[in-house]
Amino acid sequence: MKILVIKQTSLGDVLHSTGHIRALKKHYPNSHLTLLTANTSVDIYRYNAWVDEIIAIDRYRIKRNWYREPVWAWREISGVMAKIRQQRFDLAIDLQGLAKSALFLYGAKADRKLVKGNWWRLEGFRDKNLHAIREMDRVLELAAIPTLDTSMEFCVSTREKRTVDNLLARDNPQAKPVLVMSPFTRWASKDWPLDNYLLARKAVADQFHVVFTGSAERQREVNEAMNRHGLTGEQAGGANLLGALTLPEFAELTRRAELMLTGDSFPMHVAGAVKTPVVALFGPTDERKTGPLGPRDQVVRVTGCDRCDRPSCPRRCLARLDHTEVVRAIRSAER
Repeated sequence: MKILVIKQTSLGDVLHSTGHIRALKKHYPNSHLTLLTANTSVDIYRYNAWVDEIIAIDRYRIKRNWYREPVWAWREISGVMAKIRQQRFDLAIDLQGLAKSALFLYGAKADRKLVKGNWWRLEGFRDKNLHAIREMDRVLELAAIPTLDTSMEFCVSTREKRTVDNLLARDNPQAKPVLVMSPFTRWASKDWPLDNYLLARKAVADQFHVVFTGSAERQREVNEAMNRHGLTGEQAGGANLLGALTLPEFAELTRRAELMLTGDSFPMHVAGAVKTPVVALFGPTDERKTGPLGPRDQVVRVTGCDRCDRPSCPRRCLARLDHTEVVRAIRSAER
């Protein structure tokens, strides 16, 4: 049996699909499963034993530069389409349900096609009121695939485990419980102010080894904020690993942590995949659709925010969330 699964973006969405791919392979253990995803998401599945083949598309370069590099963009899309059409699938499933993914589902040679959404002449399911994982459950159920356990997972190798061993031995010689803070999301409206993260960091530094994570592009911003708060040298109270970790290394560090503090973000989903409790800060997005699902997870929602779901909102509701409320949630989660 040959199966095609399409899940291109974003990182959190791709991570959501790990449990569904596991469910597919457990139901069809002798199948050959091909995943079409963005090249930026490949590391999520690099060590995942349930996937037999990965086809990667440079989705973000296409999005950024299609009008400046139309010939290249066309070649990238048509090349990926050609790879898909080289074989015939028994089952093709688009768990993204957007035009950029449905295009490849339409192009695939498959006996049966399922999609998350409502698309012409495609069998699908759509309910925007459901959590994203539950919505994908319903798509698999169209093909009678059991969905008793579609929880996320993030597989790593021994190399990532050794790297994190060395990092913690170097930065946390006292072996204090680790608190990972990931302050940045893809939307400015979902970001709790960085100064508030640092106030929370100072408040719990006696209990935790606090590690800041994020992209290298935000390193200078964090350093400047730490200087404003006098968190330098021995007063830093933890480590800053912005730009220092691969995705699998970040997943392994999160697995070792006692707790994570972040917004509605990819790191929040990583915490769910590795079963680390998270304190998740929510404002413009709806935690009922994308929030954490773990038994010890906590959602801290700012009052008075109407869940506008806008990447950029002038109200900046999360700025009203006081750091003392977040610190209370951290201390509660520790217990």
